[in-house]
Amino acid sequence: MSASIDSDFPPFPLGAPRSPLTLDPRPSNPPQPVADHVRLDYPSRINAMALDSSKIVPSQGAYLAGELLFACDLMRRVEVEIVGDGPTVQTTADCDHPVLARHAALLMRAALGTRERLRVRVSAPDLPAHLGLGSSSGQIAAVAAAVNELYGRPVPARRLVKFLALNHGEEIDHDDGHLLPVQCLGGSAAAGLIPGAVQVIAGAHVPLLQAALPEDMRIVLGMPHDPVIWDARDSLAAEARHFDAFTTTGRTYGPEIAYRLLHDAWPALLDGDLGPLGSLLFDYRFRMGSLANCAFSHPELLATGEKVEHIFTEHLAEVLTLSSVGPTFAALTRTPERCEQAFADAGLRTVRCRSWNSGYTLHGQEEQ
Repeated sequence: MSASIDSDFPPFPLGAPRSPLTLDPRPSNPPQPVADHVRLDYPSRINAMALDSSKIVPSQGAYLAGELLFACDLMRRVEVEIVGDGPTVQTTADCDHPVLARHAALLMRAALGTRERLRVRVSAPDLPAHLGLGSSSGQIAAVAAAVNELYGRPVPARRLVKFLALNHGEEIDHDDGHLLPVQCLGGSAAAGLIPGAVQVIAGAHVPLLQAALPEDMRIVLGMPHDPVIWDARDSLAAEARHFDAFTTTGRTYGPEIAYRLLHDAWPALLDGDLGPLGSLLFDYRFRMGSLANCAFSHPELLATGEKVEHIFTEHLAEVLTLSSVGPTFAALTRTPERCEQAFADAGLRTVRCRSWNSGYTLHGQEEQ
């Protein structure tokens, strides 16, 4: 299957933009650094729903499904500093996912035309990859945001979301020089670049709607104790085998999802009522075929779904959804202990976090 994946989704060189950065007006000269060092904390995203899963199938290199996301305080700490010698982009010995960190820094350096040598350090949340929490795209977005800060934010946030979505890639085992062009809808970048704990990303990677969540709202994640550890090729191949099912679900329910979101769920959310949004997400995941489409992510996903449905139907949480294709479930609740117990009873490991309304957070930096 990997040969077929390499044919349909050919690996690309680390740091090589597959889609250009477009700025209007285009600067005549590369930006100059405004600091020697930038340090920031970048939130994670929960991909609660694809707006039209029929467009998860790639279209000319872009993935136009759109998504609804929740931003949470599972923070990734990034430090980028200018150095005088060594490789163009270097990572510290303790940098998490150094290949992705290098890709992001090289990508921004190529897009901006800058020449400074950079050293990058990333400390990521202590969670396995491929849980559906956007760890790869979050890593790239966080480093790119830090480099953008280093040069005074020459790339506007919304433009950077699109650029990163179109140039996303994931690590390939035993190949530190290439990435696999796995689909990206833009949610991990938007979670840190655009304020708002609830966001809608339109199909063309455009942050469209943003809203805050109440301060007392908690997010409880339930994930397998033994998640499947995928190589990017194997993960993409497994998902590709289900593209037809994603397409059917999107074509069948896409219009209903759009109508309910825009005319029911979002207006209620702005009035402080999560009920219609919770009902839409529950129906999407548990009644419209999404959970079955995502069952490849873990052998127990469907059985686990049956065990945790009651979290929503018995009102333990205002929202119950899957993140991305799983296998992590997410509950938004004011009674986190009850949700943690329900997830534990279903055989899941639990992580509690907070919704995050503020985008990435800068720490003190040394001015030039």
